[in-house]
Amino acid sequence: MFFTIIVQPLLNILFFLYAVIPGHDYGVAVILLTVLVRLVLWPLASKQLHSQKKMTAIQPEVNRLKNKHKKDSQKFNAAVMELYKEKEVNPFSSCLPTVLQFPFLIGLFYVFLKFKNPDFLKLTPEGILKDIYPFIQNFGPVKVFISAHSAVSTTLLGFMDLAKPSIALALVAGALQFVQSKMLMPKEKGADSQSALTSQMTYLFPVLTVFIAWKLPAALPLYWSVTTLFAVGQQYLIMHRDIEVLEEGKKK
Repeated sequence: MFFTIIVQPLLNILFFLYAVIPGHDYGVAVILLTVLVRLVLWPLASKQLHSQKKMTAIQPEVNRLKNKHKKDSQKFNAAVMELYKEKEVNPFSSCLPTVLQFPFLIGLFYVFLKFKNPDFLKLTPEGILKDIYPFIQNFGPVKVFISAHSAVSTTLLGFMDLAKPSIALALVAGALQFVQSKMLMPKEKGADSQSALTSQMTYLFPVLTVFIAWKLPAALPLYWSVTTLFAVGQQYLIMHRDIEVLEEGKKK
């Protein structure tokens, strides 16, 4: 079911892009697929970022409530919920978009793992073509590509094999993850344990990204780098578009 709904469509889109772009570059196809996925998820990501920025804007007020109700957690929780209601903030609204993005990430993980297998890369009914939709195989430029080649190459610009791990791409993915995390950190840091945990995660997630990425096919950290760079640009636009929300949070 998961393969039919998520993995196979992503695999077909990736193969289609690879077959029709000039030069038939696997890395370029991965980048284009990443952009397409991000465009599809743009509304979800925008909703998540709006929610995160609202949470960031009211963080100073939450910290003040924390100090005011140090000895009474029930009053603190009630005051925070009232604040959320007043500011029309749903603390859980940023979770759903993230959860909905996971199937695409997992699906791409399986796609990139498939491209590690040399037998799968062969342009035969026993190889990659067994998972390619007939209407894509019969599409003009794709049909010409299949007839002129025997296998799919997994290189980026002809020199980096994306079917193998790459420390360089893993480091790039971690660095971009750090930039993205820093952009969402509140400017006014609290002294409570939650603020400390948030600060730690800002550094922990990039390290985990690097640790995990350099053991996987380089196509995955390439995807993660491009999608994070795309997200950074999206965050930049939303942060500037919602500047009045942030300023309102500072004045209160």
